[in-house]
Amino acid sequence: MPGRLQDKRIIVTGASRGLGRAIAEAYATEGAQLVLTATRDEHLRSALASCRDRGATAVGVELGLGDAEGARSAAAVAVAELGRVDVLVNNAGVLGTREGLSEYPLDLFREVIEVGLTGALAVIQSVVPAMSQGGAIINVSSGAAGRAGWGAYAVAKSALESVTSMLRGELADREIRVVAVNPGAMRTTMRAAAYPHEDPSTLPHPSARVEPFIAIAEGADPGPRIDAVEWAP
Repeated sequence: MPGRLQDKRIIVTGASRGLGRAIAEAYATEGAQLVLTATRDEHLRSALASCRDRGATAVGVELGLGDAEGARSAAAVAVAELGRVDVLVNNAGVLGTREGLSEYPLDLFREVIEVGLTGALAVIQSVVPAMSQGGAIINVSSGAAGRAGWGAYAVAKSALESVTSMLRGELADREIRVVAVNPGAMRTTMRAAAYPHEDPSTLPHPSARVEPFIAIAEGADPGPRIDAVEWAP
């Protein structure tokens, strides 16, 4: 029986571990054709093998979002691999440090913004011309968006939500759905870095948060922003 995403052509950034890998594996199970990205190709090997074991065609592309021109070049390679793009999941990001903006190191601020915002937009700009009518762009946000004490990460996620809303209007004539998804607390290395005293065993695995990502890729349009923990089809 065909999967829910049979023949969908999908790019997932930051796909080597955590939420990105869980999304990629779920898409593979549902029949998607995938291009997965990570900062270094060796990090992708396990994720690619896992997706291929699920019967998917999966290709890895090295993508460092801290360099906008490099991000565009890597995205162009991903587009060439797929021919067209039905879904783009912007998952890649870096945490930086949790501290107030009045004391935040500006070099680190620039790095976090380059990866989490500018790099994500560079990928979007490269992919949109190849995106199919009625496709989807899913931007991974966070409950920390705009939250005091979370520094550049909170700024990047808040701005990414604004980018999401703007793109919904700008791409409406092509019926491209643009949605920001806050996945909520999960058992990831980024979460562990943000909450070093938290017991990770009390948190769900990222695979528990993938259903809205599958539904949106399949065709659902829940609006400009949703919380995965509140998802109801």
